[in-house]
Amino acid sequence: MRTMRLVPAGILACLALLSLGPDVSGRPPRLGGQNEQEAPPVEKPATGEGQTKPARQWQWSFSVRNRTGLRLDEPRVLQMSRTVVDGKGIYKLSDNWRLTLEARAHYDPVERLGYPKKPWLDPRQVLLDSKFKGIGFSLGLQQIVWGQADGLRVLDVINPLDYREFILEDFLDSRRPLWAIRTDIPAAGGSLQVIWIPYFAPGRLPGAENEFSLGSSFGLGLISAALGEKPVPVSIRTVEPARRPHYRLGSSQAGARYARSFGHWDFTVNYFRGWEDAPTPYLGGIAEVTSSGVELNIAPRFDRKTVYGGTAATNFGPVVFRTEAGWHSGKSTAVNQFPPRSGFEKLGQFYGVVGLDYSPSAWIWLSGQYFLSFASAPERVLLFPRYNHLVSIFARTNFFRETFRPEMFVLTGLNQRQYMVRPRVSRSFGDHWSASIGADFLGGNPITPFGYFSTRDRLVVEMKWAK
Repeated sequence: MRTMRLVPAGILACLALLSLGPDVSGRPPRLGGQNEQEAPPVEKPATGEGQTKPARQWQWSFSVRNRTGLRLDEPRVLQMSRTVVDGKGIYKLSDNWRLTLEARAHYDPVERLGYPKKPWLDPRQVLLDSKFKGIGFSLGLQQIVWGQADGLRVLDVINPLDYREFILEDFLDSRRPLWAIRTDIPAAGGSLQVIWIPYFAPGRLPGAENEFSLGSSFGLGLISAALGEKPVPVSIRTVEPARRPHYRLGSSQAGARYARSFGHWDFTVNYFRGWEDAPTPYLGGIAEVTSSGVELNIAPRFDRKTVYGGTAATNFGPVVFRTEAGWHSGKSTAVNQFPPRSGFEKLGQFYGVVGLDYSPSAWIWLSGQYFLSFASAPERVLLFPRYNHLVSIFARTNFFRETFRPEMFVLTGLNQRQYMVRPRVSRSFGDHWSASIGADFLGGNPITPFGYFSTRDRLVVEMKWAK
């Protein structure tokens, strides 16, 4: 099963907790906190006399797809017609060295999601991999994925996301690659992964006028909805440009993950210090106090994030059990303040998930997850509920030699009214062509991300050619 994510406004527990994306294709669960990025080449002994050297040649793959979305709520309009061309080449330099190049070209003439008005090229991988004396080394533009959660973001916090399609795009597509150094070192019976990212890169956010905008500053719409329920009306007058970290060594990001197996269990311990991929909309001052309420100026800025956590996974025959927990230290959290000051306080936040996957036969796959998040402060000081409980259920089947695949993903809140329902049917034709039709239904309390977009239900048709 693929992964899914949502909006990280360093502002709301409900946003960070819903770091969901749409990747519910049903791939088998990962054990041992394995990354989705390709593993370094397998180390082989040096070529001696009488041995044939490996052929050095490119291996290419290409795909062309179009995703067209129609909004189901009034006014019924085309939401997108995105054409995406992907190309990927792998060149084996030697037994222990490999070069991977990948790029993507986009075009969306509908112009409702915030993508450029002209075709644009997006590099996805420029990666040199090697393995020497058991040590894996990866240098270049890449994605680094941690964790066991499917559809929920707990420890998978390294690469920023593209939120212009909310969380409704395939997670592998919405994740923004970063230039990084990654090493995997055998250590104490396990493996130690160390990463370093020398710069800051933000998430790609929709504009205030776009289909999935969350306000004039990302996430500000949810805060405004929550403030609208207060006795004293509060409104936003101005929003300053977001303040970004400087491009210097002190703004770099780094992390480490130790993975080891004990018996039938796979464990990891994780640490990452980086940057939030969306700015926190801090209060920049009170513009005016009138008889009708308070008008505020907003001064967004990107905050540091520090995450500690771990994962565990095992299987019992056809059942896979997995769990993941993370503690975000000093995360900016929206609080009740009157008179308002900054609007946020640095609090600890816990995120955890427990999941079960069950495949009783080759044609059906079932998965369920429970997710909990809470802030280290009493309910009375928080703008949003302290606790957030979510449950997700995913079912996928396949028929006719895996050429016809119906699936259904449902996510619902237990203590807050919010939901996302995503049915989809896909069909493959021969070796190269496939088509799918699906829908995205969102709803709930307007102070939750799904409720905020309750008028954005849509039908999506996709055609794809791959070689």
